[in-house]
Amino acid sequence: MFDRLFVHTPFHLFDEAIDQLAELGLAPEIYFSALHLDQLSVDKKPLARVKAKLEEYSLPCSFHGPFLDLSPAAYDSKIATATKARFLDIFAIAESLQPEVIVLHSGYERWRFNQNINLWLEQSLSFWRPLVKRVEDIGSALAVENIFETTPGGLRMLYDEIASPAFGGCFDIGHWNLFAKMDLSEWLGLLQNHIIAFHLHDNRGKFDDHMVPGDGFINFAAFKSLVETYKIKARVHTFELHQREELKRGVEWFKQNDFLH
Repeated sequence: MFDRLFVHTPFHLFDEAIDQLAELGLAPEIYFSALHLDQLSVDKKPLARVKAKLEEYSLPCSFHGPFLDLSPAAYDSKIATATKARFLDIFAIAESLQPEVIVLHSGYERWRFNQNINLWLEQSLSFWRPLVKRVEDIGSALAVENIFETTPGGLRMLYDEIASPAFGGCFDIGHWNLFAKMDLSEWLGLLQNHIIAFHLHDNRGKFDDHMVPGDGFINFAAFKSLVETYKIKARVHTFELHQREELKRGVEWFKQNDFLH
């Protein structure tokens, strides 16, 4: 189904994780929190070590940007400005490390926007368009991830309106299982031409557990069949595991279930 598996790797854990990832034939999806970005604004030497390790092992990487407190569709201009500044910090790092994809959150919560998807879309378009131009110049791609969305209609409108090969969706199946009010087949069918990244992890429908697939309630066999039926060719497939001691078992699950060549 795919040739390489990326693995969620918080920036502060990169040094201790990269040798094992390389040994297992995996690549890092490096998560940069706001704290990481603040530290790197003072001392950029850790970035040089990351670049050197990726080159040593001939590994690609992807990025996951900060999300706590941020709102890409903020109506308050100062909140939008702060969010954009954080994302530009990520793009500055991307110029050096050349990630395959940069994953960022959509910022949509239906109660916050009073279920007014058009307001969210209007604000989102004005926010994302200049950032897409920046990511095109870098040679990377920008993937907006589903979080609290119950249906993907707003995301579909966003992807359609921007219409750039460097901009699309990151489908997070764990978030779909927690929040969606739409069947997986219909969801993937609506977004099939726009998905450029996958986040793969399991849960039992109550918490965002980030488990090894098969440990929760998600039907990954059905997911695999739908991805093949719709011929979705994502750039990055990320195992978004938060329990690092389960990494080897998780990789074996992907191999045994014919997800990983």
